[in-house]
Amino acid sequence: MVLAYYVSMCALSLVCCTIYFFIKRSYFPFRYATVFILAFLSQFCYVLLALSKDVREALIIYKFLYIGGCFLPLAGLFMILSVCKIELPKWVRFILILISAATYVLVLSAGYSPLFYKSVDLEFKNGVAVLVKDYGPLHILFYIEIGIFLVLTVSAVIYGWIEKPSASRKNLVLGSFLEIVAIIAFFIGRIFTKDIEWMALADLIIEIGFLFIMNDIGLYTVEDMVSSSIFADGGFGYISFDFKKRYLSSTDVAKKFVPKIANNHADHYIEDEELRRIFEGWIDEFKKNNASQNHSFKNGDAEYVVRVSFLYDGKKKRGYLLEISDDTVNQPVIKTVEE
Repeated sequence: MVLAYYVSMCALSLVCCTIYFFIKRSYFPFRYATVFILAFLSQFCYVLLALSKDVREALIIYKFLYIGGCFLPLAGLFMILSVCKIELPKWVRFILILISAATYVLVLSAGYSPLFYKSVDLEFKNGVAVLVKDYGPLHILFYIEIGIFLVLTVSAVIYGWIEKPSASRKNLVLGSFLEIVAIIAFFIGRIFTKDIEWMALADLIIEIGFLFIMNDIGLYTVEDMVSSSIFADGGFGYISFDFKKRYLSSTDVAKKFVPKIANNHADHYIEDEELRRIFEGWIDEFKKNNASQNHSFKNGDAEYVVRVSFLYDGKKKRGYLLEISDDTVNQPVIKTVEE
């Protein structure tokens, strides 16, 4: 039964990896893929560890298992920072990577030094091999690393919720849930039973949760959804909505043209009632006619032209996109021609 548990977790993890690479978009940074690669590596190592025949083989497998243990929390933190739209300085990222790397160097010392493990032995229980460890004085540094990344991840979620209205509240809630799952599995799961590694189940749940986040993450960064050649022009602003006409995100140019949307929260309807009525009217007209037309919009002395179209993620329609261009310069010419 225990071996079947590890094999099942590994197989389902492989399915998650496959799904990720099918839904992967060109704008996904590599750090997204590392979450799934590290999680699958851990699941695969759980299977190999359960099938190991001697202490030396089990210890080598355990060192590969710790690649996920040391670096997966870091990859998860970077993922949550991306969801929260928090950009860390390069030197901070370097220090975080250094913490994980230093911890893993300690792991590699096992079998050669008593610092991480004083001794290891192999037992066979419930039909699988179990590595029995006697922890060394520096093993606590692994727990400290986990604690550091846990605090940073929770802090990022709280900061994103309060200070980043453009961050998706739905994804923040999901990210918080995944953190709770990891905490329960790592710190509490062993209280109930040590017959299985609860982190195998937690890693799978985290993979599934991140699949949901990945499927929507581009919607909250409209720059990624628009052709870079058009976006780089700077003369166009873009505002995206889902099919329920809830605000998703907007470019800096759009926020300059329509300042009232700057602090609007993602996944919420436009908070300014007049602006919401105007935008929803244009979207309803687009839905009815299945064709876009130019709409005029004034903001002080400035005049803009707005067009509505579908928001695409690859070839899939995911909502609506408002394209706004400054037409102030052309208006005097138009009025002269009309006269």
